[in-house]
Amino acid sequence: MKTSLNRSIRIARILLPALLVVAATAFAAAQEGDGPHSKRGARGDFAEREAERMARVLQLTEDQMEEWRRLREEHEASVRPLMRQMRDITERLETEANLDNPDPAVVGQLELDRRAVARQLRDSRVQAHEEATRLLDRDQQIRWEALQENGRGGFRGLFGPGGRGPRPRN
Repeated sequence: MKTSLNRSIRIARILLPALLVVAATAFAAAQEGDGPHSKRGARGDFAEREAERMARVLQLTEDQMEEWRRLREEHEASVRPLMRQMRDITERLETEANLDNPDPAVVGQLELDRRAVARQLRDSRVQAHEEATRLLDRDQQIRWEALQENGRGGFRGLFGPGGRGPRPRN
């Protein structure tokens, strides 16, 4: 009994300061606006940093950069409702499939709905990728294609054929 109590005290002496350091760091980051709950939003910061990186790598002009941002914003705005719809369908599908006696017709229809939304997301991504490619001159297109082949292409998550969403099955 005494040995386990001593071990618990030693663990508490180590963990408590560590937890205080983590909490202080998180609090300081939130105050500076760098945390996940900052007003700027982690996703927006990432997208902006990624756009700046692509501007450097592809050597985009100011006009191209503005058009690139506009395309990204339009694409995100058009995809946002589809993503909400996909999330809702997936939640309903999970709920229905986890019932003791799921209705096969309902499960089947929800899966068809999910695939239809996935197709719309994929089509939107491909269209945005094509529009972004039209912005680039030949040298920039070659650099962008090389980056995408290496898995480092910008807007890959939004514009590229290898972006988010369901993957084709082999």
